[in-house]
Amino acid sequence: MVSVILEWANLFVRWFHIIVGIGWIGTSFFFIYLDAHLTAALGGNKHSAGKIWLIHSGGYYEVEKLKYVPPDKIPELHWYKWEAYLTGLSGITLLFIVYYFGGSGFMVDPAVANLTQLEAVAIGIVTLAGGFAIYEAIWRSPLNRLEGVMNLVCAALLVVIAWGLTHLLSGRAAYMHVGAMMGIIMVSNVLFVIQPGQRRMVRANAAGQVPDPAWGNAAKQRSVHNNYMTLPVVFVMISNHFPNTYGQKWNWAILLALFVIGGLVRYFLNTFDRGGKAAPYVLAGAVVGALALALATSLPMSSGAASGERVSFNQVDAVFAHRCVQCHSARPTDDMFHEAPNGVKFDTKQQIAGVLAKIKLMAVDTNAMPLGNKTGMTEKERALLGVWIAEGASLD
Repeated sequence: MVSVILEWANLFVRWFHIIVGIGWIGTSFFFIYLDAHLTAALGGNKHSAGKIWLIHSGGYYEVEKLKYVPPDKIPELHWYKWEAYLTGLSGITLLFIVYYFGGSGFMVDPAVANLTQLEAVAIGIVTLAGGFAIYEAIWRSPLNRLEGVMNLVCAALLVVIAWGLTHLLSGRAAYMHVGAMMGIIMVSNVLFVIQPGQRRMVRANAAGQVPDPAWGNAAKQRSVHNNYMTLPVVFVMISNHFPNTYGQKWNWAILLALFVIGGLVRYFLNTFDRGGKAAPYVLAGAVVGALALALATSLPMSSGAASGERVSFNQVDAVFAHRCVQCHSARPTDDMFHEAPNGVKFDTKQQIAGVLAKIKLMAVDTNAMPLGNKTGMTEKERALLGVWIAEGASLD
């Protein structure tokens, strides 16, 4: 009963998370685009930061960015904040549903570290809170003026956190917690810096005063941070569908490489339309990096024949019986799954033959399955499966 409720909660919260996330990401991209395309407005308004004309939905839009507006000229302000807050709340709720309440198979991998579910959850929560606290301490310190240096410091800390988590939690959980940490930082930027800065601007306007530029500069800085974190966080949101990333031995390096590729793509999008001369080369670097990463991760983890003889079906069927059918059968006995995940079943030869590509990806080329390796599949057994598939996967 509880598992069924959690599954439905997973569905509805995930659906909601995607919807509000699209709204937040869309507005972020849109305002970055506006700032990049503003041109000097005619009329010489000293408070104007530029103007842009747009066409959409059968009409024209005239948008001007102003640093100060007399209070009587603002009939109504439209704020953009709830998309961020709801994305953050739904994301944390989803983390609890899937990883903290969903069972140790998602959080713990005995082959990585011998942890209990409670210990793994504690590590996850400390990472989320600690990552946010360190980020805030860095960017609220006087050293934040050394923006380039502080960006390098944050990048180095991200490397340490990614490496550490992948040596404590399952690969899938490690990825999700790195992404969740970044997501919490993004929401906090909106809640604690961007929105307060904008409220100060509005109060100054209402008092007939010109806002302190520092408020807007701080909000702009955090908005840019959020913009560059967006693509990496979106990857983490979908990463559980790609075991060829989190299931690899060097999964932490793959994660960071994908973050760099996402950052390069974001830089290209932000600078190309402004005439950035380096933008095409940055995009080319991202493409080359993506191809190199795909090639590197296409090499199988397990290698070497298990013996000098051909592998029979009876040999691999014993592996399936001991390591796989607890979940992948018509009547699973696993404590987490009461239906075969993704409908994959190993009850018959024909069912096994129909999912050979998935078996190779999930259990031979990566360690993604069994989930959390809770049934204890050995490297020798993975190699046995690999040899059997390479030999043509005989069912005799």
